[in-house]
Amino acid sequence: MPIEERFITFNLNEIYKAIVIKCTQDEHPDPPKGKLLSIELNDEEHNSKDIITAKIQNEDGTESAVDYDRTFFALALVFYCQGSGIPLPQSGQKTLKILEDKIIMKIELERSAEKSQKAA
Repeated sequence: MPIEERFITFNLNEIYKAIVIKCTQDEHPDPPKGKLLSIELNDEEHNSKDIITAKIQNEDGTESAVDYDRTFFALALVFYCQGSGIPLPQSGQKTLKILEDKIIMKIELERSAEKSQKAA
């Protein structure tokens, strides 16, 4: 069966906005006001919850590091898409690729054999 893959790339500004939206929704403390400088996957603990560190330059010029788990980030980006009018299929496996200056969300949609036959 063919698999359709979609990719959505989020820059640092969009990621910061997604974090703020998710924190507000979850009544979680907001990140420091400022500018997101980088994100980093902290997998050194080898546990089941991957921790992502957001490095933020505060409004006063100092830097802060805030940790979030991978699930928090995934949901934050989904909510950001919904609020921004970016179509995001509910079905489909979503995975995140964490890079220093962006996150790439990969969405895999498996087509059923029935749909494939109708298309042919």
